[in-house]
Amino acid sequence: MFMTKFYRYLGFVYIPQYLKELDEDIILHISDTTTNFFQDVKKLVTVLKPKYIVHTGDLVDNIKLQFLSASEGRYAQRVNTLLEIMEGSCAEKIFISIGNHDSINAVKNLSKKCEIIDDMDTIDIEGIKIAVSHYPRRIMEYSGDAKYFMFGHSLELKTQMIDDKVYLNGISSINIMTIKSRQIYKLPYPCVVDDWRMKKGKLGL
Repeated sequence: MFMTKFYRYLGFVYIPQYLKELDEDIILHISDTTTNFFQDVKKLVTVLKPKYIVHTGDLVDNIKLQFLSASEGRYAQRVNTLLEIMEGSCAEKIFISIGNHDSINAVKNLSKKCEIIDDMDTIDIEGIKIAVSHYPRRIMEYSGDAKYFMFGHSLELKTQMIDDKVYLNGISSINIMTIKSRQIYKLPYPCVVDDWRMKKGKLGL
């Protein structure tokens, strides 16, 4: 616990030894990532070797593209860096749910093997049905048979279990799910990520 907090305040992700020693395949879920977190993404995919990656939107969250459309060129450069990190990993599949500060055209044009989700979809990962969206409100409106839910955007819907359904907010934590045993592990984002998100969890931007 001390090391986790120490690394967090230094601006890095601490990966505990027990996560490094997991003997089953995992899903890595992240969301609303800022450019100062990209090297941590590289560390996570290198050390944990996720078989699947789910990114629930706002890939370059420090560029508020919804309000700064003139920054699309800069956004495309930064998102290309993140895509190269994720697609250069050993992940067999990468799912990206487009956020309100993303350019779906840029992501589609730059991506080589990601599956792009516009708005919301249910994905099946080795028999695990997961409803995926950037938006908590879309998750709350869901009426399908998924048991797991991955999303970002705000803290309107928190990580929790309701009626045997598991809700994972990718803003509040980096989420790691084992595929065989379906255990959930959470790692905190570095403090600097929250700063660069412009207190997004509170504002819901």
